[in-house]
Amino acid sequence: MDPEKKPVEVYAEKGETKLPEVDPDELKALALAYAKYLAEHDMEPGEPTFTDTIPEIPETEKTEETEPVAETADTADQTEAAEEPAEPEEAEQPAETEKNEKPQKKDRKKQKKVRADRKSRKMFAAAELSQEQITALAEELEKAGRKTGFMARVIDFHDRLQNNDEEAGMKTRQNFIKASHNIISTYRQSRRTIGIALLLIGIIAAVILAVFDRYTVYEYAYNGMTLGYVSSQEEITDVLDVAGTMMTQNSSGGTEISFTANKNVTFKLVDGRDKSLDDADTALNKLVYMTDIETEAFGVYDGDKLAAVVKSNEDAEELLADAKAVLSEPDEGMKIVSADFTNQLDIRPVNVLLTSVQSNEDALEMMIEGGSMEIYHIVEEGEDANSLSAAFGTDAANIFNEDNSETASEIRQGDKVCIHEIVDPVSVKLVETGRMKQTIEYDTVKEESEDYYKGDTHTAQEGVDGIQIFEGTLYKIGGKVSRRDAKSIETVREKQDKIILVGTAERPKTAPTGTYRIPTENYIISSNFGPRWGRLHSGVDMAAPGGTPIYATDGGEVIRASYYSGYGNCIDIDHGNGRVTRYGHCSKILVNVGDMVYQGQLIGLVGSTGNSTGNHLHFEIRFNDVPTDPRPYLGI
Repeated sequence: MDPEKKPVEVYAEKGETKLPEVDPDELKALALAYAKYLAEHDMEPGEPTFTDTIPEIPETEKTEETEPVAETADTADQTEAAEEPAEPEEAEQPAETEKNEKPQKKDRKKQKKVRADRKSRKMFAAAELSQEQITALAEELEKAGRKTGFMARVIDFHDRLQNNDEEAGMKTRQNFIKASHNIISTYRQSRRTIGIALLLIGIIAAVILAVFDRYTVYEYAYNGMTLGYVSSQEEITDVLDVAGTMMTQNSSGGTEISFTANKNVTFKLVDGRDKSLDDADTALNKLVYMTDIETEAFGVYDGDKLAAVVKSNEDAEELLADAKAVLSEPDEGMKIVSADFTNQLDIRPVNVLLTSVQSNEDALEMMIEGGSMEIYHIVEEGEDANSLSAAFGTDAANIFNEDNSETASEIRQGDKVCIHEIVDPVSVKLVETGRMKQTIEYDTVKEESEDYYKGDTHTAQEGVDGIQIFEGTLYKIGGKVSRRDAKSIETVREKQDKIILVGTAERPKTAPTGTYRIPTENYIISSNFGPRWGRLHSGVDMAAPGGTPIYATDGGEVIRASYYSGYGNCIDIDHGNGRVTRYGHCSKILVNVGDMVYQGQLIGLVGSTGNSTGNHLHFEIRFNDVPTDPRPYLGI
């Protein structure tokens, strides 16, 4: 090696060999001819060629002709290859040879053509062809080459592109390998530093996670209302379905309640220090027994006023249908022409506490009969007294505070308010037609009479309803007939009004009042009304000292004032309407038969006459001569 020449840096992939120089035109013509031949005979590259056009050669001819040709070709090829001088490499040629370059080019072309012919002959010889067959195939290939000029240009263009792609790919692989070497070298130098940094980062992260896990808990809330704290969300999410089922069963209106994680039940990580944690059972109880749980219900509005609140839109529609059916019952013999609510009834969603949702039965009664109801609501963002008044169809004065004690003076988000509703019965405009028996109700007429005392009444004539047959059309509002279009009316019975006489005469002092006062003073009940000694004791015994005054319990006429069997000295007073009072065992009688006495008048003194064992008053009240217990009438 010349010491002055420096080695040239050469990059080559493993296994790379330098291709021999071949005349591109010759190689292209041969390749095109071969491709054309394969296409015409429907063959694939690598399959045995020429076999379908080669005529069968007898065995004798094969042994005599083809074998020597193949052997001669191989021997010639080897001989020519040995005799052919090796071409010197271009880098080792001296500078003087450049002058002789032009004359040598023609020689090299001739040499290339010779070698190409030799290779073709070798290929045909390997296929065991005779000289005549080789000549015929050469002519056929030459014709195919002339016919495929356009295809040759296409394949040539493709070959150039492929060569360019290979060169670009080679450069890319060289750059990638160099970059990889640089990266690996850099990593090897700094991997210790990187390892230490990664270790420190891992330690810091572990410490942070440990502290975070120790001092953070989950705050769980329902619609923004904090219920408690748990160590993991699963303690809540695992019981949500159970809590919803239990809440639905406990709700008065049968409202379906569902708890959904990250919707109405939310979680938030908070500092867990000084926080008491709930277990799953505690969380379940908090969810189930919430009193301030709010739900979306559906209100039935009569105009702008809220008439009922039920759990769903379907329940509200069913409620309206039931109310119309109840209020649209036609009379017997009549058919419904039309039935519509008097006012426009709408269904709108409304947020209320669960306890404010009505069952359909309660809501139907409220709509038909009217009444008052109280609705609880949690104030939402943007709501005030005016918006709540519009939403619930009431006045601001009917919005009360949480404990329902006074009107809410300030309304802020999150406040619980109680809304008072006065519900008027809904009504139906009903049109019915047909033939029906109609009852004409009697009227009650009061007439004054001096035959009776003031405050007294007397029925002079009982009322009787009239009956008539009506045929035509009736118009009703709220169940009352507003108009009749009659085709015919047949009276079956005239009505008879009820007549009541009202007394106007002044009541005398001795007139009975219908009430009873206690007949004596300083008494003790010594024996009650009822069975005694095998028989009925028909009054009460009021023990008192002898000579104690006895008073008339009500005004009336004295009908007895004498000694009477076992009663001893006895006084009877008639108070009218079959009512009589009796006073027995008197020590002295102070009235006479026929006297008119007034309530509280002195009529005798307490004694022990007749069948008596001591001073006492035996007092009776009789209705149509039948004794009754006097204590309820005396109030003792």
